[in-house]
Amino acid sequence: MKVIMGADPLGYDLKEAVKAYLLAQQIEVEDVTPTNDVDYFEVSAVVGKRIASGEFTREFIFCGTGMGVNIVANKYQGVYSALCESIETARLSRVINNANVLAMGGIIVTPYLGKQMADIFLQTPFSTGFSEADPTFLKSAYQSVQVTEKQITEFNAQA
Repeated sequence: MKVIMGADPLGYDLKEAVKAYLLAQQIEVEDVTPTNDVDYFEVSAVVGKRIASGEFTREFIFCGTGMGVNIVANKYQGVYSALCESIETARLSRVINNANVLAMGGIIVTPYLGKQMADIFLQTPFSTGFSEADPTFLKSAYQSVQVTEKQITEFNAQA
């Protein structure tokens, strides 16, 4: 597996901890921010484009709260970024929403928790393991989101 990641200065230390953890597990990591001098909106634009293009299927982005990188990444078609602050929300972002990007905040999430969240995000399949919804419904809902996303893109192009 190969993932892409990046961080702004406030998310940099968490990114480094998660990156070292993933590398130790033999997961290939492309780090687009080897230094801590890139703004959150630039980080999200770089990695968002790489997910949207299909070059990568999973991404990790970090800033102070995780909100800024999450907002920008979600502007790209095909990017489903989830801002998570717990192992359970990281798991559910995959099960329910088929998220392909995990956003975390370096001010909020500890390195230990960030590593656990990265694990569950990478290991959890879409649409299974959620007793409150049938897998068929979750897959259908995901397809509806993709249709809506295209409609939003068309609307924005006309604006």
